[in-house]
Amino acid sequence: MTDIIAADKGALDNGLAVMIRDLISQNMTNHPERLKDADALDGNIVIVAADIDVRLTLECRNGKITVYDGEKSPYRLKIETDSDNILKLSTLKIKAGLPYYFDKTGRGVLGLLLKGKLKIDGLFLHPLLLTHLTKLFSVY
Repeated sequence: MTDIIAADKGALDNGLAVMIRDLISQNMTNHPERLKDADALDGNIVIVAADIDVRLTLECRNGKITVYDGEKSPYRLKIETDSDNILKLSTLKIKAGLPYYFDKTGRGVLGLLLKGKLKIDGLFLHPLLLTHLTKLFSVY
């Protein structure tokens, strides 16, 4: 699956960018049915770990994902939270092809949104993009 996701040379010094690249690559290897989710992603997705002031961009085009250090505009989604919460997103379960928000983990993620500890700019404009990204993040 390394031909689906790659890190730009500049992103190799960004530990979060490398971790997310590896997470998505491993998840796609373990769940090849999610290749269609990578194909459905189109546009830039910015991820900000506010507590450690780290930013990265996932540039998604034609079934390929390139991870860049920093924020690359324009973006369709911008996810901002603490670094620990970014990891929590990878523990959301997928049921019937959709993220499952009705268990402890799912309710925890919804709680972060309601408390403002997880901000997703573009959530209502691009819900399908977020759903496909969540499926690529999920280890389940």
